[in-house]
Amino acid sequence: MNKPRESLKQLSTLFPTPICARDGYKRLSASSATVGASFCRWFVAVMPSSEEESLWLVGSEVRGLGAGAQNHHHRQQPQQQQQQHHHHHHHQQHQEQQQQYTNSNQQQRGEHRTLTGARLYTEEMQTQSTGGGSPSNGAMPVTGQSAAVAIGSSAADLAEHELIDAAGNVDLLGQFHDDAMKQAGVGYFQALAALYVGLCLAADTVEFFVVPYILPSAEVELCIEDNEKGWLGNITLMGLALGGICWGGLGDRLGRRRSLLSAMSVHALFSGVATFMPTYGTFMTARFCSALGVGGSLPLAFAYLAECCPRSTRGKWIGMLVGAGALGGVYAALLAWAVVPTTGEMVVLENKEHFSAWHRFLLLCCLPALCATIGLIFLPESPRYLVEVGRDVEAMMVYQRIYKKNNSQKSAVGAQYQLSELELPNKRPRGLPPPSPANRNTSVLADIMRSISMFWSSFLELFSSPHLNVTVILLVIWSATAFGLYGLMVWCPEYLKLLRSIEYESETKKLVGKEYVDKLFTGSLENIQYKDSKFQNCKFSKIVFSHVDFDNCSFQSVEFSSIKSSKTHFTDSTIVDSKFIDTDLSAQVFTRCKLENNTELSLSGPCPTLDLDYNIYIEEALYGHLAAQLAFIPAAALAGLALTVLQRPKMIGVSLYLSSIAALCLLLVKTNSTAVLGFEGGFIAVFAIAWTSLALVTVECYPTHLRCTGFGLMAAGIRISGLIGTATYQTLVGAPLIAPALLTAAALLVASIATLKLPQTHTVFL
Repeated sequence: MNKPRESLKQLSTLFPTPICARDGYKRLSASSATVGASFCRWFVAVMPSSEEESLWLVGSEVRGLGAGAQNHHHRQQPQQQQQQHHHHHHHQQHQEQQQQYTNSNQQQRGEHRTLTGARLYTEEMQTQSTGGGSPSNGAMPVTGQSAAVAIGSSAADLAEHELIDAAGNVDLLGQFHDDAMKQAGVGYFQALAALYVGLCLAADTVEFFVVPYILPSAEVELCIEDNEKGWLGNITLMGLALGGICWGGLGDRLGRRRSLLSAMSVHALFSGVATFMPTYGTFMTARFCSALGVGGSLPLAFAYLAECCPRSTRGKWIGMLVGAGALGGVYAALLAWAVVPTTGEMVVLENKEHFSAWHRFLLLCCLPALCATIGLIFLPESPRYLVEVGRDVEAMMVYQRIYKKNNSQKSAVGAQYQLSELELPNKRPRGLPPPSPANRNTSVLADIMRSISMFWSSFLELFSSPHLNVTVILLVIWSATAFGLYGLMVWCPEYLKLLRSIEYESETKKLVGKEYVDKLFTGSLENIQYKDSKFQNCKFSKIVFSHVDFDNCSFQSVEFSSIKSSKTHFTDSTIVDSKFIDTDLSAQVFTRCKLENNTELSLSGPCPTLDLDYNIYIEEALYGHLAAQLAFIPAAALAGLALTVLQRPKMIGVSLYLSSIAALCLLLVKTNSTAVLGFEGGFIAVFAIAWTSLALVTVECYPTHLRCTGFGLMAAGIRISGLIGTATYQTLVGAPLIAPALLTAAALLVASIATLKLPQTHTVFL
């Protein structure tokens, strides 16, 4: 009797987790070796040393079987007699298991399975442990005969059984996780997690919205030319797209929390570095690296929070998370209003400071990322990820931690978590195995290539059955919606600036045929046009020219000193015997002019080829962004509440259809700035319902081992479509209103039609 016990100890050292427990729920994983499985079954059949050890190995099904006597009886049967019963018994068992999973799979939809109408996993375990009756779910009792029959099974039959087991166990892990989260409860922990990952999404939104606020100031200090301005926003979207793919893949390999913490650390670091960059090239590089880091927040944050909530409350928390992202836009707008110069003249004066206002603004914009990074340090890893990769003990510790956080007011007796790792299904049929220790014999390059190969395999799995259809549909919907959203988010502020510019030009003061002799001009000249005028022995000193045109004018013995200019031009004019002292009037402001016997001393201006427009209209951008983000927040929260009772595809389809109709209302705004803001707020309020629902559906459409990779791909599609949308809509700012209206309506209508192919995911276990 000592040898079997010694074998049991040796087996436990090889397999720390019981690998042969509960034939109904804890079958051997598809990744386990065939030899190990056969040896385990042989050991159970040969000699369980006691009833307790037998129960530990094969589960509670043997309670009423008199396991010790029956197994001893079967051990003494001749091997030939066992082989006679082998084919009939194995065929019957295989048919029953196939019928069981066939009936279950008929209730499952597409590539993602659900177990509706069934008891929870832990309820089954409690029934088995207390009832002592027949095993649930149609599982056959484990006897010595069945164990002996399993020894003689062929490798093909064993593989087929493991495939069937794998299909069912995907649901068991998700069902167990949902049951565990229900017992852990909802409360303080979810609020804390939503706060920290919400700060990650807020940092993502800030990263996109800071560009129009810093551009006028950065244009002066970094001498950014007109053809380089667009790249400041484009490089951000490109970094966000690449970051979504890279960090999404890492989230499925290394864990959600670990990857999100790394991504936000990279973002916080390079956001701070970008603040101090002295040149355009270095600033762009730092901005790209910063966007590369925060690009991972979109897939990782949604996956993490969804996996830390029970299925019944998932929609509510996702809605809060979307609203938290919109709060980032509000934070950036209000911060810019308080810190960034709102006029071009203020920009020029600020440029003389060592650490100007736009640098301080960028530094303050790092606060959400910094707070998120610190907060993530104190959050645990996603328990669903830990269960998927087989880290059962860590997963149970996380469940217990969540339970204690949510029940901190209860007494010590009432705050005891009821589940343990022994109740977990032991198999990981489709998930990722735990990270293996590094092989010292392999090089760093080999490890990198292996990681790239594994990432590529996961990426390709998204475009293979059964995930191909849902991946294509989600890409179409996300791309179309992002094209319309990002496009209008850029178009509305730019259109407000255009209306303000048209109004400004209509107020231009025109002076024709005037003559000025011995006159001193000081202070400022703004929005004035001089035509056919003469200036003799005049002096322009300590003055600011803003949108001043001198057309066919003559200057005789005129002194220009200490002058700052913006959009000032001399056209077809004659300048003779004049002085230019400490001015920024470079050669580009003189068009077809005759310059004779003039003196130039200490011409100022760090960017001689740059003609900054003092009318930067920062306030119009602030109004446009605030109208959109303030409408997004309550709409996302209400959509999250509705997701707890309504079906996702219908909500998305109806919201996108109504948004396409609302886009046509753009024709009614005409040249009314207030109407533009009202249209933007109303459109975003309707559109936010689809955006929130679509984020939740994306999380639910992919299995655990592909969830972040799939969402990362969608995040990349969002950014690339946003890049195309912003470039397209900027060209439509001066076009008739019907152009952006029809383009937006068409894109959203296509997305609305595509939602008809979305699967129903409201019953899915993550």
